[in-house]
Amino acid sequence: MGIIKKIKKHFERKEKLKILNTQEIVNITSFNPSKRTILFASRDIPSHDKDSGSNRLKEIIMIYKKAGFNCILFAPHIFEDNSYVQFYQQHDIIVFVENTKYKNIYEFLTHFKKVNYVWFNGPLALNLFYKKIKNILPSSKFIYDMVDIHFLRFKRAIELEPNRISLKKNFKHFYRLETVIAPQLDYIIAISDKEKDIMRKYADEEKILTISNIHYPKIDISERNDFEASSGIIFIGSIHEPNIDAVKFLYEKIMPLVWKENPELEVSVIGNVAEKLDLKQYPKFKFLGFVESIEDHFMKSKLMVAPLRFGAGVKGKIGQAFEYFLPVVTTDIGAEGMQLLNEKNVLIANDEKSFAEAIIQLNNDEKLWGTLCENSADSLKPFSVEQIEGKIKNL
Repeated sequence: MGIIKKIKKHFERKEKLKILNTQEIVNITSFNPSKRTILFASRDIPSHDKDSGSNRLKEIIMIYKKAGFNCILFAPHIFEDNSYVQFYQQHDIIVFVENTKYKNIYEFLTHFKKVNYVWFNGPLALNLFYKKIKNILPSSKFIYDMVDIHFLRFKRAIELEPNRISLKKNFKHFYRLETVIAPQLDYIIAISDKEKDIMRKYADEEKILTISNIHYPKIDISERNDFEASSGIIFIGSIHEPNIDAVKFLYEKIMPLVWKENPELEVSVIGNVAEKLDLKQYPKFKFLGFVESIEDHFMKSKLMVAPLRFGAGVKGKIGQAFEYFLPVVTTDIGAEGMQLLNEKNVLIANDEKSFAEAIIQLNNDEKLWGTLCENSADSLKPFSVEQIEGKIKNL
């Protein structure tokens, strides 16, 4: 969308707000003053059907709602016609949107006598909102959800590309946010026990709690295609740098070795990687873009790959594959923090030759494929809703 169209749409929305009932817009009628209240502040409204981080936040919000909290969700520059706003409002979540009654979220928050907890979703939210919200709600408990350790991701990227100045700038920025600012809050949420161990160097251990992704089987194993009826490889990516690098690594280094053995093996890439890639340079990949429902791809594909060479955190795409009993080939970075064993839960390979060999093996070996498929439910146990509910109660 061009800048002129964006500006026009912005003012059209502003005009629309003048005739709407503000009480309905912010859904404030669902607020119960006798209940505890938690505010979730995010740089972007969580789009749970587009990325695993958003889906994780959605699940956490729903756990708090189920536990009897008033849940308020805030992301800047969001209007009431946003489909995700409507999704959360349907679940009685109070969503702050642009309106004519309150100038901004800070003025809106003065409406509430007490907000017990404020949950910052990632470092961008922490950087943008922490100081202002703390001034308005000084008695609240403040929670920083790292999502993953961003400075660690950039540190690993620098090891691959030591001359990229932008990586070094980002490393310094996020290192300060995550090791100087974050420890000032009441709680820090790590995505895995491994990242919790790293953060112990910078913050009191009592403040750090592990809350990982939330996954559970979406189908019965009998519902998915069997080995013979399954075909092809899928990769799920985004404009996130580790995913872009993974697409390049897969196309340029790994698949040429695989195609020597099996030239007909098809690779489908799901997600908005086209924003960062010239797709003409990858003619043998099938780029599907955003797919509203990816269940069919999980059910019919033979395997998923995640050839991640850097990054941090727990990889939601791998958990999603397990939800549909789809075997996975990944790297140590991809498997990090998930308690996965090679040849039991996944196949793990780190260089192009061994990764290509793992793809070929899994594509041809029905017994191995069946083992990984059958172990998917066990792979998900650390990420169950019950596990996360128990940890949230400890806050």
